[in-house]
Amino acid sequence: MVLLIRHSLAEDYANSDFERRLTPRGVKRAFRFFEVISKIYPDLDYIITSEAVRARQTAEVMKKFYENAKLIVTPKLYQASVEDFKEVLKDFKGKIAIVGHEPDLSDFARYLLNSPNLHIKLSKPSLMEIDEDDVLKSLIQYKQAKAVYERLKNA
Repeated sequence: MVLLIRHSLAEDYANSDFERRLTPRGVKRAFRFFEVISKIYPDLDYIITSEAVRARQTAEVMKKFYENAKLIVTPKLYQASVEDFKEVLKDFKGKIAIVGHEPDLSDFARYLLNSPNLHIKLSKPSLMEIDEDDVLKSLIQYKQAKAVYERLKNA
């Protein structure tokens, strides 16, 4: 199983795109999102993230919900091609979450799903689950996770 996760809300401007940090609202969204996601996916073996600041920060929030998952930061997931994703994944087995960027994540999903015309736009943050048979099992956008979070909070 591979979870493709888009980072949370980041600053519009920084010294460089690579250095953009999560906004306070982005941090709050990430915590809400992963609180819900961790109930749907209670176990992960690896969290692999782009080394771009906003992706790394999102992965660090995620790690708080997955204490046993190994966090791996790689330069290969920033402005990543399909080949970069394949290279990163070749050494890992199990339940894997990749935290990255658009359009890279959607490009890789289209490749895995053998659906070059599939149009996907991931919100910040969001998740796609693709199983070992390269089938899209779920797509969870932030708005859906927020609605679940609100129900859990008010229960």
